[in-house]
Amino acid sequence: TPSTTTHPRRRELLSIITTTWLLPLSPALASSDEEYVKETEEVINKVRTTIVMDKNDPNVATAVAELRETSNSWVAKYRREKALLGRASFRDIYSALNAVSGHYISFGPTAPIPAKRRARILEEVDTAEKALLRGR
Repeated sequence: TPSTTTHPRRRELLSIITTTWLLPLSPALASSDEEYVKETEEVINKVRTTIVMDKNDPNVATAVAELRETSNSWVAKYRREKALLGRASFRDIYSALNAVSGHYISFGPTAPIPAKRRARILEEVDTAEKALLRGR
């Protein structure tokens, strides 16, 4: 009966729509995911190296400025990506970046991060990295 079978033209149209809409998105999503992973790993490494620097290191202010620039770019690029908002890696690195940024804004680029806060930030960064490796 006509009501239980799909009309051949309808099937053809659905096939065209599916091919047109789904296939072009897959490679784009894959490349953007690779880009997210790469850039997030870079931010993680920069956070780790910057927050453990000695306050007497002459490069600490420059490193903090670079970290702020990198983290601001990362946040601006990814916080509006709805697909990433639910990811554990995004949530944890975003939280760590907020803590780091808040500290340096409040206390200046040469003020060392207190041990407890630094430990929490490093823990969030580790958790984010593990989630990132699992594709989360």
